[in-house]
Amino acid sequence: MLKINNLEIKLNDSVVANKWKELHTSLNIAPDELLDDAEISDETFTAQIKKANSLFGFNWPTNPVTQEDYNKMHKDIETAPKDKADIIQSIHHKLHVRESGGKRPTQIQIAWTKSLGQFYKKKAIFKEMPADAEPFAKQIKFGEVFLGYPHVGKSPESCMLHEDNQKLEQTCRLHNRIGPDIIIRIAPGTHYCDTDKKLEQWYDKNKIDMFSKEDMLKYNGWSVIGEVVNKDELQRYEFTSTINFHSEFSK
Repeated sequence: MLKINNLEIKLNDSVVANKWKELHTSLNIAPDELLDDAEISDETFTAQIKKANSLFGFNWPTNPVTQEDYNKMHKDIETAPKDKADIIQSIHHKLHVRESGGKRPTQIQIAWTKSLGQFYKKKAIFKEMPADAEPFAKQIKFGEVFLGYPHVGKSPESCMLHEDNQKLEQTCRLHNRIGPDIIIRIAPGTHYCDTDKKLEQWYDKNKIDMFSKEDMLKYNGWSVIGEVVNKDELQRYEFTSTINFHSEFSK
């Protein structure tokens, strides 16, 4: 059982959930950041862009509005100097939120960003996805818990949906690793992944050879590893930067 603030999470008895539990147990470090995908003001986003332009010499528009603008920003973030990448972690998260276009938060991400994250000077900690990992779920429900995306780039589905088809060898990565971050779905109802057929067409059109079509479809969706037991608490969710984290696993 995991407990994050007032939320209790029961993990599945699955290959992927057990591998995540193994990773978490070996790290023995509590998460250090909670993130949600609530709408970001134009003023906040512009201030972050100006800071990144000044520090890194980027030429980002201060008021990006098109997916082409966002794709260019992603490309620069993917190649940012490794010893400075922690500085743009905030703008990277806000970029993803802005791309989603949502008004109300749909998920909470429990992150190990500052101590172990991809953007920081310490090497990111992960485990390779087991060969016998279960195929990702094609639907996600309120209260379910799934793995965070473990790379700085984009999944094949995101590349397709964003029409981000340049430098795919740099950007496009399968969800083929298990990192420490987990995400809780807080939007009501069920959300579906129905992009498999379009992805197959995208794969052929772009002559993808970095990974197989079978693996792409297997890892398209959500890697669900558990669910919140006391879902009534999610109905009263209010964002906080405070994290009270406790894990207790049976042997």
